[in-house]
Amino acid sequence: MITQELSLNKLILPILLCLSFTAVAEEKFCPQKFEVLERDSGEGYIKIEKTLDKLFCNNRFEGESFKIVYATDEEAIAFDNANADLVKKAANVYYHLMVAKSFWLQEIKSDFVAKLPQVVVRLDITNAFSNVRHFKNKELEKNYNNAWSIPEGELSRTANGEEKKWGKEIWFSPMKKIETSEIAVSTGQNPIHESLLLVKDPILEFNKNGVIYGTLAAITAPSINQSALLDLVVKRLGTIAVLYGLIEVTKYMDQFFMDKYYYLETAMIPEVIYHEFAHIAMSDNLKTVHSVPVIEGMADYFAARIAKRRQMYEKITDYSTNKAKDTQSKMLYHPYLEGSWNATSDFTLSLLWLGKDDFDKLNAERAKRGQAPVANYDQIVFNAHFQLDEYSEIATGLTKALIQSCKANCTSLRAGVNTLNGVFEKKGMN
Repeated sequence: MITQELSLNKLILPILLCLSFTAVAEEKFCPQKFEVLERDSGEGYIKIEKTLDKLFCNNRFEGESFKIVYATDEEAIAFDNANADLVKKAANVYYHLMVAKSFWLQEIKSDFVAKLPQVVVRLDITNAFSNVRHFKNKELEKNYNNAWSIPEGELSRTANGEEKKWGKEIWFSPMKKIETSEIAVSTGQNPIHESLLLVKDPILEFNKNGVIYGTLAAITAPSINQSALLDLVVKRLGTIAVLYGLIEVTKYMDQFFMDKYYYLETAMIPEVIYHEFAHIAMSDNLKTVHSVPVIEGMADYFAARIAKRRQMYEKITDYSTNKAKDTQSKMLYHPYLEGSWNATSDFTLSLLWLGKDDFDKLNAERAKRGQAPVANYDQIVFNAHFQLDEYSEIATGLTKALIQSCKANCTSLRAGVNTLNGVFEKKGMN
């Protein structure tokens, strides 16, 4: 009997241990429901209750993937925090970050994202980033209406002699209403000024050639009426003078294309959240805290893929007045777009999106013929980021990276490369 009891104990003990471990695993996460903001099918938004998954059972906005903290704090924001607006933003950011991470895991199948340690997310932080001190003193610089992806780093030594490290972080600064007259100072980011810059070179070339050929004609054919030549020169030079005058004047017209106030609650805009996580997801090769057209455009593309919207970052009453980006913008390429001041342009976004549309058409046509798709276009864009850096330009770096990515991923090289070249031509890069 004693032997039988011991045998039974040997069988029951492992079963009980398994059940215990299962219970612990189930209790590790405690999903909670909170109201979050989602775009509706039109130009507005809705507030809807959603379940926040993978939250630790500590009644705070913290899980394996993300920890949402206030400003420079290290402890996660509690569900019952007295600041209701802070709780609302924490819930919104956590939910949409989980949506973004799910996309990168399920659609892109990124090993880097799968292995990411917990990312700290800071809300209402006005400090600027310091790569040697983590946070700059608030007295030195204050930030509002913005969001950043922060690289990991470490302090050389803390006040008590200990070393301190931090991992990858995402910062959302608070919203602040600012009169547009305070920020629209000769930046030239308005449609009239930008359009004039884009047509400047062809107009200059046309009029310069007119003067040159007219003068040559007068030299080789003296019988030509000299007054007619003078009229031609005056006309051409006058056009050039007017063009330069208009460019200079329209530089100061930004405020006429903006609302009276500018404000942006980045923690409440889904596309901004997706954009910042895209920076983290590609930070294995593309450094964060670099605002350049290629890097920003790549992040915009993946944010648009998650949001499934044509118009990105559209204004939301009470939360933002910012200008929207159009995934189907008809803007054509110009070297002017390579400047860092054009990081907010939607050219790179529209270039990449046109590639998606054309590859979708190509793959659909092949499916009708019973052929396999040429490639998963998202993978072409994703793999291109391994060949880019913060110095890459659109016309040289991005186009070359896309071609090289296609060569590695396209089942039909000719069809894939021809489609990409067609996209480049449609966007004015012949």
